[in-house]
Amino acid sequence: MGIEKRVYSFRFDPEMVARLQLRAEEENRSLSNLVETILKQYLAKLEQK
Repeated sequence: MGIEKRVYSFRFDPEMVARLQLRAEEENRSLSNLVETILKQYLAKLEQK
């Protein structure tokens, strides 16, 4: 069975979302998956310090 994920609601600048959506499409992934990946990388970078 997979990992249970929760749904959250955030407010983002529409221009930023459009840019992220383009990146997600280029990488053949969902916007949600792209944002999750970016946040995981950010946290990993902080934890290295």
